[in-house]
Amino acid sequence: MAAILEGLRFQPGSSFIHRLDPRVKLLISSTLLITALLYSEITVVSIVIAAEALLSAASRTLRRWAKTVYGAIPLIILVFAMNYLFLSLQAGAFDDPEIIYRSFTASYRLIAFIASFSIFFLTTTPEELGMTFTKLRIPYIYSFALISAIRFTPVLAEELQAIMDAQRARGLELDKGGPITRVRRYVPILVPLIVNVLRRSYELAEAMEVKCFGASKKRTFLRELKMRPADYAALTITAICLALSVYVRLSITLAVP
Repeated sequence: MAAILEGLRFQPGSSFIHRLDPRVKLLISSTLLITALLYSEITVVSIVIAAEALLSAASRTLRRWAKTVYGAIPLIILVFAMNYLFLSLQAGAFDDPEIIYRSFTASYRLIAFIASFSIFFLTTTPEELGMTFTKLRIPYIYSFALISAIRFTPVLAEELQAIMDAQRARGLELDKGGPITRVRRYVPILVPLIVNVLRRSYELAEAMEVKCFGASKKRTFLRELKMRPADYAALTITAICLALSVYVRLSITLAVP
């Protein structure tokens, strides 16, 4: 889980992707996600994942992106197993190649889903996120809640891992025993984690109160978003790709696996 959440943490850089307007990067990530949702063909999904890998390589965040995908392997295996079991029980057969293919496709598409917005969060600062949501007419109180969650979720994941390592060093065995025993052994982990969450919440609330959060309806930013020629070019290419993706899905029957 901590590895997956690494894809939500901004990684500083000066690449072309980093310099793009965050609204354009949001459209790029949305296009990748929509394409993965529209198509169940492995060939098309592979193209989407390859495009995500190329974008992460161009932004020099490939290692963090790959770590996010690697951390999702247990979830991908779980999705495959659940789909295979459900479809097999529904069909009354456990050796149907079509069921295996459909289960693999569902789990394979999950990689594209998870990785689609990873590039956006890895190359966009929290301040740019706030400005993007403001430009989209989203109330700042909602965007602030989302930005805070994005900021603190990877931190909490690291704290959870640190607490688990500390408890293991004290002799707590988390991987042994039955399901009920394992759940009980997680109590010494959840209690300090919840305490840390509450402590951070109080600190954040006090900081917001000191800075008079919400006193002014109109917010100002140190830097304003401004589209450059490169942004318009990337926006045009992305819009064309999105239109082609939707058109091909609705109008053409693909003959690819």
